[in-house]
Amino acid sequence: MGEIMETKDSYLKKMKAKFDDLNYKWNIERNKLEAKAQKVKVEVKKKFEEKLENIEERREQMRQKLDQIDNASVEVWSDIKEGVDRAWQSLNEAIKKARSYFD
Repeated sequence: MGEIMETKDSYLKKMKAKFDDLNYKWNIERNKLEAKAQKVKVEVKKKFEEKLENIEERREQMRQKLDQIDNASVEVWSDIKEGVDRAWQSLNEAIKKARSYFD
């Protein structure tokens, strides 16, 4: 019960900052992974490109979820929060899979 209710604005600010940080780091990491992908077989490269496509789709979903919260009324934003949290988890999972592809 001691948990403080997070406001829409503080949650949105926190998630946008996390998303911006993730995008910045992902752009650097994607370049490194794409360089590695240039040295592998065509079939492997194709599978890796599919993983990158999946990440781009999940990044777009996350961007849309953040827009939903930004535009939501104070009364309904907490209903959307769960979807944002799931989108965030899904995006991070997709990035982990892409990273591990060359390990």
